[in-house]
Amino acid sequence: MAPEYAMHGYLTDKADIYSFGIVALEVVSGRSNTSSQKTEECFILLNWAHFLKERETLIELVDPRLGSHFDREEALALIKVALMCTNVTPALRPPMSSVVSMLEGKVAVPVLDSAGAIMTEEKIEAMRKHFRGDEHQAVGENITKSMSIEGPWTGTASSASGNDLYPVLLDTDYWHKRE
Repeated sequence: MAPEYAMHGYLTDKADIYSFGIVALEVVSGRSNTSSQKTEECFILLNWAHFLKERETLIELVDPRLGSHFDREEALALIKVALMCTNVTPALRPPMSSVVSMLEGKVAVPVLDSAGAIMTEEKIEAMRKHFRGDEHQAVGENITKSMSIEGPWTGTASSASGNDLYPVLLDTDYWHKRE
């Protein structure tokens, strides 16, 4: 479950991207997202993936039952895309069209920083603009938008802006094969 949904009830398409990232990690590793052997021990697959990324040994995440019967580069690309999809900040998660393009090999998978985010000057500036834009709203207007108790919460108070930080790519095979 996406952190913004679990903590604040915000449900957007970026929550679906997060879930896709978790499922991708489960598929590549052959493990469940959470596993506990004792009540005090709980292991989170995403934490393990970040640990392996820091050690630059992401390939260790691949299901060992596969032996050598998998494409190493494709597995690493899937893991890196999954880490981008599970970024804690919803606005830094790519749209699904970009995910598909990266997995198809049409777009290179960018190098991630230690937090799993791709931080370019454009993205930093986009984040600055997003947060500076909130300064111009009246305080009462801001409180009403963020504190509404009416439900369901479906994207009206999302942290994702109208402009994604990743381009939406419409030339993927996915769009051409749809009926």
